[in-house]
Amino acid sequence: MQTQNKIRVVIVTANALRHHYVANRLIENFDVVGIVSEVKRSLNTGNTVQENEIINAHSRERDTKEREYFGKDANFNLSEATIKRVPYGGANSPEVFNWIKELKPDFIALYGTSLIKDPLLSAFENKIINIHLGLSPYYRGSSTGFWPLVFNEPECVGATIHIATSKVDAGSILSQVRPTMIEKDCSHDVGNKTIISAVATLIKCVPPYLERKINPQPQRLDIGKVFKKKDFNANAVLKMKENFNNGMIRDYLVNKINRDSLYPIVKF
Repeated sequence: MQTQNKIRVVIVTANALRHHYVANRLIENFDVVGIVSEVKRSLNTGNTVQENEIINAHSRERDTKEREYFGKDANFNLSEATIKRVPYGGANSPEVFNWIKELKPDFIALYGTSLIKDPLLSAFENKIINIHLGLSPYYRGSSTGFWPLVFNEPECVGATIHIATSKVDAGSILSQVRPTMIEKDCSHDVGNKTIISAVATLIKCVPPYLERKINPQPQRLDIGKVFKKKDFNANAVLKMKENFNNGMIRDYLVNKINRDSLYPIVKF
């Protein structure tokens, strides 16, 4: 049996505090032999000064909460010589592909990157594992921890650990998890708690998956909602805030068991 700290991992992620946090938890639990860090894209801008201010305020609130949760992870806890820093989309470059191949990882962990494509997908088929901050197939694509809160469905907030494929967030699922919410949580508390739960779930389920003790569950792709980055806008931010002000989390927690049961998830 391959012990957890002997499993060779390459992490492909971005460069914000939350990405450092996830990478550093993986470094503590696996033999991380390299990190590809893409520059993170910013949120959409609005069409007016007022819309821009709404979006910028949302971003500032997120950054403040990230510092509260992940401020101790200001850097990747790995030698700079083992980190390849690239622009957004750079994880798909021939240079990065060759670099990862030479490292010979047992698996590649994805979190918060641009869409990974061939030849990397083919070369590491079924060994690229994505942390998707959404409960697939109910919410797929971009900002999928945000949109359930716009649609008043906090039961659809969570993380999906799945095999990366060419289709967005469509690969077979190893495990899923919902964060533990409390009534006073804001959207960014919920999001950060999801991240913490997500990386813990990946750490737990990857070793048995590599030992073929987990059979990933195919997704139904005929249900659910798919969002693109361009869908994010100021009106959605305002609607989400209105839901929180109207007691969305309180109402969910009162009827949590029944509401969760309407959206079953895969648990390892």
